[in-house]
Amino acid sequence: MIKLYKVVTLVLVAVFMLSACAPAATTTPAPEQPTAAVEQSTNAPAEPTAAPAEATTAPASTGPAGVLRLPLRPGVTVGSLWTAAGRHLDEAFLSELAQVKWTADGVQPMLAESWDMEGDGTAFVFHLRKGVTWSDGEPFTADDVLYTFNIYANPKVGAIQAGKLADVVGYADVVAGTTETLAGVTKVDDYTVRVELSSPSPLFVELKVPFISILPAHILASVPADQLKGNDYWKHIVGTGPFIMTNLIEDQLVEGVANPNYFEGKPKLEKIVFQVYADSNTMLAALEAGEIDGMLYQGGGIPVDQVSRFEALPNLKVFGNMDAGLPTFLLINLNKEYFKDVRVRQAIMYAIDRQTIIDTVKLGTGTVSNTMFPAAWARPDTLIDYQYDPEKAKALLAEAGWDSSRQIDMQRYYTDQVNKDTVDAIASMLQEVGINVVVREVKSAEFQASVDDGSLELAYAANGQGLDPSLGFLVTGCGQRLSVGYCNERVDELYKLGQSSADRAVRAPYYQEISTILNEELPKIWLWYEVRPVAFDTRVVGLAEHYAEQPLLMFDVPVYNEIHTWYTK
Repeated sequence: MIKLYKVVTLVLVAVFMLSACAPAATTTPAPEQPTAAVEQSTNAPAEPTAAPAEATTAPASTGPAGVLRLPLRPGVTVGSLWTAAGRHLDEAFLSELAQVKWTADGVQPMLAESWDMEGDGTAFVFHLRKGVTWSDGEPFTADDVLYTFNIYANPKVGAIQAGKLADVVGYADVVAGTTETLAGVTKVDDYTVRVELSSPSPLFVELKVPFISILPAHILASVPADQLKGNDYWKHIVGTGPFIMTNLIEDQLVEGVANPNYFEGKPKLEKIVFQVYADSNTMLAALEAGEIDGMLYQGGGIPVDQVSRFEALPNLKVFGNMDAGLPTFLLINLNKEYFKDVRVRQAIMYAIDRQTIIDTVKLGTGTVSNTMFPAAWARPDTLIDYQYDPEKAKALLAEAGWDSSRQIDMQRYYTDQVNKDTVDAIASMLQEVGINVVVREVKSAEFQASVDDGSLELAYAANGQGLDPSLGFLVTGCGQRLSVGYCNERVDELYKLGQSSADRAVRAPYYQEISTILNEELPKIWLWYEVRPVAFDTRVVGLAEHYAEQPLLMFDVPVYNEIHTWYTK
């Protein structure tokens, strides 16, 4: 045991020496406030491109006046119904009934100017804005809301956010295929919609509505549900957002111009450009060269070993300590017979020296996790801590009859050096106890496909949970895509109970019970809660200021950030 620990430590020290080219930013926990949404995958690697080794001096303003330039990773232009990261496009071209405020203190009315809650949250009546038009000039009405809710719920569409409507009356019937219409979503008149829920959910607007981007019924209602994906609409989005899409080249470029009829006022920016980059390294190089105006979380952010280098650039505002509200884990396919024995999953937990990886490879950033929820109020103090114990891991594997000759595919879609070294360290530790993992770098689309076709075995992944622990349903609820074979009906029941009240004191025991179950059953191999450094060019007034007021990163949900008020110096 001592000899093994020394071998692993030497591996980590070597990795640390290779990656620790710059000191880590001091980690200060952000105040615990609600925020963020679901990040399904963070960047899509292609050929690794080394980031520049030395800081360079960039001019004070490097971009064209009136133009906001942001990066995207590959695979997101397919449409936000099928990729969470594609929500960045929704933020520019589409709108929701309500959006989360970037300050994380509630929601901002958008296409719904107000709403009424009936009783204890068993129904909501949305009063829609009048005078709003789609970018083709057609009026926005209640018909668009009904169409959108129904199409999100329709299993033929395969919408990634379909679970957000699980509490709507009639959802089970739509999923079963007996109808394509949610019984609980009804049109009162052209500008009023009523949504009835199967159980009280007073936080329905705050936690579910912001994930549903309203689509134009007058364009899409005639498209069969199973043909919506790949429809030409996604290359020529007609929306109600602050910008109008003018050009989309798949996995290369998306452009839009200011919408003169935007319901909150014509944007001060003239144009928005999303440039697709192969991986995080090419995004970082573009940021340093002044080719983009921000390095958002979706590209993996700035690796912790490079924060100080970017802080030296005079045109950037760097948030090197941005709390990501982000549990990171090994996504494990419980449909595979050899992973169904919980002793195997326990062995994997005991085999990984998580704290040493944090202290060395990750330069002291992040906090060890033993369950999913980052919010401390959603976790009890009685969780199993799975302290590093390779001998216990070996014993558990032996009890479970583990076949050490079986080769396990372990995917990695993060491409920066810190994450490469992190995954390599994990793999080395698993190999030492007899789990024959082979790390494979994949593109995001390949990772997503492996989830859908069932070929996934292990993958290094993360899922944003900052806004509220109820968001965990998307990765641990029965039948959810990213649950990959995990189902515990008590967990599903507890998620519903946790949304039955707006009072945290009432909700906490339900989520603490979920935490305990996820800690014991290990549907994911819990690793740590991440920070995610980000940076923005200060030539865009409003962009960095927005993030300065954001307590936690908000993953893949359109956020009310008043983008129409931003401008370039």
